[in-house]
Amino acid sequence: MEEKHKSSIESWTLLALINRDLDDQDYNNALLLSERLYAIDNDNSHFKYVYAKSLFSISDYTACYTIIKSDQSIPCLNLFAKCCLELGLIEESQDKQRTLWQEGTQAIQTALRSNALPKEVYWGDELASVTNRQSMPSEASLCNLLGDLYVKLDNVTAASKYYYKCLKINPYKISAYINLCDIAADSNIIADKLKNEIFVDFDVSKTNLSRSPHTYLPVLPSKDAPGITFLPEISPSNVVTNSSSVPAIKYYQNISVKQLRALIKYSPSISDDDDNDENKRFAYIRFQLAKDALIKTVSGDIEQMTAAEAYKNKHGLRKKAPAGIEHKLEVQLSDMDEQTDYHLDKEIIESIDKDHPPRVVTEEHEDFTFDIPTKKRIKVSSSENSAVGSFFLPQSDSHQVNQQTNAEIIKGMNKVLDLLSIIVSGYVYQSLYQCGRAALELQKLDDRQYNTARVLCILGKSYYDASDYKTAVPFFRQAFMIAPWFCDGVPEYSTCLCYLEMEKELNLLAYQMRGNKSHIYEYYITAANWSKCAINSNEAAEWFQKAIKYDPNRAYAYALLGYEENEKNNFLGAKQMFAKSIGANKRSYIAWCGMALAYHNMEEFIQAKTLLYEAARLHPRHPVLLAKLAEVLYELEEYEEAEKYIDRSLAIRADPANQELKENIDRWTARNR
Repeated sequence: MEEKHKSSIESWTLLALINRDLDDQDYNNALLLSERLYAIDNDNSHFKYVYAKSLFSISDYTACYTIIKSDQSIPCLNLFAKCCLELGLIEESQDKQRTLWQEGTQAIQTALRSNALPKEVYWGDELASVTNRQSMPSEASLCNLLGDLYVKLDNVTAASKYYYKCLKINPYKISAYINLCDIAADSNIIADKLKNEIFVDFDVSKTNLSRSPHTYLPVLPSKDAPGITFLPEISPSNVVTNSSSVPAIKYYQNISVKQLRALIKYSPSISDDDDNDENKRFAYIRFQLAKDALIKTVSGDIEQMTAAEAYKNKHGLRKKAPAGIEHKLEVQLSDMDEQTDYHLDKEIIESIDKDHPPRVVTEEHEDFTFDIPTKKRIKVSSSENSAVGSFFLPQSDSHQVNQQTNAEIIKGMNKVLDLLSIIVSGYVYQSLYQCGRAALELQKLDDRQYNTARVLCILGKSYYDASDYKTAVPFFRQAFMIAPWFCDGVPEYSTCLCYLEMEKELNLLAYQMRGNKSHIYEYYITAANWSKCAINSNEAAEWFQKAIKYDPNRAYAYALLGYEENEKNNFLGAKQMFAKSIGANKRSYIAWCGMALAYHNMEEFIQAKTLLYEAARLHPRHPVLLAKLAEVLYELEEYEEAEKYIDRSLAIRADPANQELKENIDRWTARNR
């Protein structure tokens, strides 16, 4: 495989770990590692192929298709054609099916015409596959796949031609023989005759048992190749506060990594203080033991309300709800004026670009891609570098292992480990709702690793969970712009846009998600949020119901539908949805808070307080949740307790409505003193 890019020791270390995970069928971990490999050099065909292969292994065919669509290397062409075949199988439109399968046939035809494809079968390579990995697909495998695609296109003649060619090259391709027999009635192929032509003993004098002289691998590690670098650790005290607003970047306009890093300065004052006092009050064990009982109580209440509603309907005490009319749900792209507020956006972007990202002030660096000097660098000669590279070759006994080589290999392994530890730490802080710590931890990454969809989505979700939707949007937007196949953050992204009433961007997101058949759940939620924001009808609820029906094991759609029912004063329906959301994920603070809101709207404040305590235990830093708990405590005349929570909410984020509640609480507290 001809490769113009250079490879580093870190990249080869990642390659080894990814391939091991693929062999172990640990596909999720292989995907996490391949994202890091792809970030090192996203133009490298082999790195692109490994990333796409990991996505294909978890059946994310849309992402795989998108990443390698324009790559002309034979492995990528082969994998691209496989994606076309799979996507066609799940596509509803026959025209789109045919287009996908035609794209696949064109890709395989291109691969078969390539001079890089071996025209001779080296059976030494084929039989050595027990221990050696083959990076180049065989001509027989390409012909077999091409036959499958032609069958889907109803071109039986072409299909039989390539199945037959596949078998002539490699008679062990039993699937090609079976498929050829299946279409024999339409292809004038006689199965018995075919069997006699294909399954013929090998002749020792005519069979090439040697190994191929070509090595279809990325180039060996080089010291000057792009690898993994880190930035200095940042203390929270060094972060500069800036009162400017977040840039309203429209229609997926490019934003630099420097601008994204600067957004941390515009975040609210999110408290990441020690939780000892909170944990003392709401002891984990106490609430874990009480949680099942609380869920049982809520479930019993829902059953009683359901029975009461059924009784009223049966005896004519309430008019029966009209049968629901199923709408033809469809997302259309609205007209957009891309020049709207462009100059204002440009001014905001330029104002941010002038600021320095929040870094420890030492010396200026233009690109932030430097190594942190920790240990004395080891000088490696060209012969020693060759020894490092040969470490990864199958012929392991052909090179001399020495202490210098071992040190370089260990160094590369440790760099990969350090990279993963930063990302894992950022994810941990995000899952603990410590937005500030997550942002500072991920600032250590260099720009190549920082400007990746997974890292940006971690930051976006951190700000989303902090109820700072304005700051979350640019991170989600950038993630989707650079990797539209990566849809983990799309549900939260669309919810942020809905809350901010950013109808045009939400419409664009929903429209682009419409064709992603690998992320239908995410598309339904995006379409629901768009309907809620733009159409303001019952369609949003119908979209949420479609998401639930598609994947009833995920909690988010239940919760969003619960809030929809709450707004319609359908408290029974809201409780039912929140109960199902909690059943899908007992740690969903959104569902617990929603359930409490339903009880609050029914003026059942004691039950609402109990539910909000659990929500606050799960997420002790959400300003809206804390304010709602203070409001309920205020209604119950527990003013001292209410004061604690409203103070904490305002310390995280100032809000006029919460400030008014604070003043009311202070007045009652002053009277009682």
